[in-house]
Amino acid sequence: MEGLEIRDVNLKNADDLINLCIPPERRNDPLFIEGIRTKKRWITQAIEKYGSIAKLAYINSKPVGLIQYRYNLGERLVEIDCIFVPEEKYLRRGIGRSLLNALIEDVKKREARGEGPFLALVTWAFQVPGLYPQHEFYQKMGFKRVEEDNPFLLYYPLEEGYVHKVREKTFIPQKEDTGKALIFYDPSCPFCIYFSEKIKEAVREVAPEIPVRMINMFEEPEEVKKRGRVPHCAVNGKPIETFFMDKENFQREVKKALS
Repeated sequence: MEGLEIRDVNLKNADDLINLCIPPERRNDPLFIEGIRTKKRWITQAIEKYGSIAKLAYINSKPVGLIQYRYNLGERLVEIDCIFVPEEKYLRRGIGRSLLNALIEDVKKREARGEGPFLALVTWAFQVPGLYPQHEFYQKMGFKRVEEDNPFLLYYPLEEGYVHKVREKTFIPQKEDTGKALIFYDPSCPFCIYFSEKIKEAVREVAPEIPVRMINMFEEPEEVKKRGRVPHCAVNGKPIETFFMDKENFQREVKKALS
């Protein structure tokens, strides 16, 4: 596309990445202001640790799209968090394809810090209502299903013959989790504070006095690792599997965990 340029995110253009993520009407909301601060801190830390965490698409110097990812060095994987082109007038113009191709070519040149070349890119293709189905886009780009009956968990093999398999994990409660609510949040998303506060509100409606601990999954990796698979929320040492927006069933799980 004429005028299209793909650039790596750095400390100078980090605001472009954040602004593409948040609808303009949300930018003055105190929870999103805190979410922006949290994501900015994550960008600084993640760039220092990994060197690269996202790519931006520009048309005539205007940011129009993004692909954000993280390096799983231990498993030699690159995990794509999201690919997003927010304005309708830029959809179906090859921007997403250009972003993804740029990432694939970049990853092929990198190594997982002495462990060898990366094996695959992996993504969970969440659906945004009204937009082209992400999983169909990824499959057109050569991604494969990890599990035949799950169209959303996909991978792109970089090594011939590589087949990606999910490593099953269970939640491992710790002694200190008893009688508390834990909320695990991902600082790479500017919605993280908003979601965390909504989870806290839903828990406190059921248990007004319960101590709540917020765990930043990037800054406190040891707290995540020792608990195995972490949900968004755990109460009294039990994972709450229902998403908080299904408030009735979420709170039913919280009550059961406390009983």
